[in-house]
Amino acid sequence: MSTPMPWEHSDALTDALYQLRMRGAFYSWTEVAGDAAVAMPQFADTLSFHIVARGTAHLEVDGEEPHRLDAGALALVPRGIGHRVATAPGARLLGRADLLPQTMLGEAFSVLRLGPIDAEAPLAMLCGVVAFDSPAVHDMLAVLPPVVHVESARHPVMAALVPLLAGELRDPRPGGEAVATRLADVLVVETVRAWLADQPESASGWLAALRDPQVGSAIAAIHRDPGHPWTLEGLARRAAMSRSGFAARFTSVVGMPAMAYVTTARMRSAHGMLTQGRSVAAVAAAHGYGSEAAFSRAFARTTGETPGRVRRTIAA
Repeated sequence: MSTPMPWEHSDALTDALYQLRMRGAFYSWTEVAGDAAVAMPQFADTLSFHIVARGTAHLEVDGEEPHRLDAGALALVPRGIGHRVATAPGARLLGRADLLPQTMLGEAFSVLRLGPIDAEAPLAMLCGVVAFDSPAVHDMLAVLPPVVHVESARHPVMAALVPLLAGELRDPRPGGEAVATRLADVLVVETVRAWLADQPESASGWLAALRDPQVGSAIAAIHRDPGHPWTLEGLARRAAMSRSGFAARFTSVVGMPAMAYVTTARMRSAHGMLTQGRSVAAVAAAHGYGSEAAFSRAFARTTGETPGRVRRTIAA
C-alpha cells in the first residue's frame, strides 16, 4: 500500500464525505401560486434536495410527520424515497413533478410554474435530484433518516452556498452547469455536516462507526484503497488495537465482521467501475484478484449478479 499523501484526511467522517461526487443531477426552479402539491417519484440510488428561497413549503414522506420548510431551509431526501412537496399539508396533488409542463432552460435545468401565470407566487424553491460516483456514499445514505432538515441561516457556509447555486442555475453562463454541480456537491456535504452538528445523537450505523476513533480510521482506509489486500491484523494496526479486540469492536459498531465489510466495500467499488465501462479484467486487477473467474465468482456471490450483466445493463 502506498504511503498516505499529506493531504489525505485523518478524520474518517471527513474522508468519507470528501468522496461525495455527483455523476448526474437535475435541477428545477419551482414557483407556486395558490395551494398545490407535487409528487417526487421514487428514483433508485438518488438523493433529492429542496431549498426554500421564499415562502413556506411542507415536505411529506409516508410514515413521517410533515416537515415545515421556511425560507432558508434545506431538506435532503436520501435513497430515492418518493415524497411530496406542498404549500400546506393535504394540499391538492397536481401530479408528478417530472411529468408536469415546465420550461427547459438546458438539459439539466427547468423552470416549473404552478398556479395562475399572472398571480404572485409566494413560494419559490430550488429542487434537485442527484446521483453519486462513489459506491461508499450508499453506506451513508442508507443510515440517514428519511428527511434531513437543516436551517441554512444557522450555518454560514450553507447560507453562502444557497444563493450561489441558485444564481448559477437561474443565470446560466459558460461552464455554469459544471459549477452548479460542484456547488451542489459541497452543499450536500455541508448539509450532512450541519445535521450531524445539530443532532449528534441521531448518527447511527455507518455514520456512528465513522465517528468511532478506532473503527472509523479502519473504515476510511478500506474505502480509500478497497483493492489493497487487507487483513484483520492490518486493519487492527490501523486502529491501534489488538486483533481480537478490533474484531469484536468492529462487529459491535458496524454490525458485520471486518473482513465481510472489506468484501462488500470492494464489490461496491467494483460495481462503480463496471458501470463506468471498465473491462472486467481491469476491475478484477484493480481489486486484487488474480483472474477474472475468481473476481466474477466473488462479485456474483456478494451482489447476486455477474460483472458482465452489470456492463451489459449499462450499455443497453
